[in-house]
Amino acid sequence: MREVIALEFISLFQMLSTIYVRIEPHHETWMLWLKEKSTQEIFEVAIGTILVQNTNWKNVDIAISNLFKENINSFEEILRTEVGHLEELIRPAGFYKQKARSLISLSKAFSSYSSRKDGVPSRKELINIKGVGKETADSLLVYCFNSPVPIVGTYTRRFFARIFGEIKFLQLKYEVIQELMTESLPSDYFILGKFHALIVSHSQQVCNKVKPLCENCQLKSHCTYGQFHKKRPELINIQNTIVIPKKAK
Repeated sequence: MREVIALEFISLFQMLSTIYVRIEPHHETWMLWLKEKSTQEIFEVAIGTILVQNTNWKNVDIAISNLFKENINSFEEILRTEVGHLEELIRPAGFYKQKARSLISLSKAFSSYSSRKDGVPSRKELINIKGVGKETADSLLVYCFNSPVPIVGTYTRRFFARIFGEIKFLQLKYEVIQELMTESLPSDYFILGKFHALIVSHSQQVCNKVKPLCENCQLKSHCTYGQFHKKRPELINIQNTIVIPKKAK
């Protein structure tokens, strides 16, 4: 089963790439993150990974626009900004007090990385930043530093759980899913980042958490959930809120 699932990842990547040839706005944002970036664009990507947590891109766009209107367009400017003012500017992104502290920690760390010869932090260093977990750390490695690392988010877990009809994807350790992806996908930051972007786009437009649009899904014939959830009641659990046990984080 493990080998079969691992081999399926490259097929899923190819099918999603075909389906989303015409890029939707949200997907376009992710794809722009994969291109060569200026220092300011890296700044925007980095703070975006913090601001997007538990909210949507419309709110993130407003928060980033607020920062840019105040000429806060670098990590150094973040550190020069009074905390209360920073909180107000990013309020549209929600959890603004927590995210303001995370942005400050992130800015201190990134200022430190830029002075190093290679300029690329380790995954452990990123996870040590306040407000940065495994998914965010891997997103930073891929989108800011062009590192070939699979990104495993909530959308990824639910998407794989439905495709393969394996509820265990909702509880598997993060690194186990990464390893499965690594066994099948090329070690290429662009492909791994694009796969993440494709899964996010598909999950938001079709494979919703509740009442996924299976009848409109071009992957239905390849999806266990899409074909059999009406006959296999246990598959319905895949549409429920995902709660990952502490031991699996």
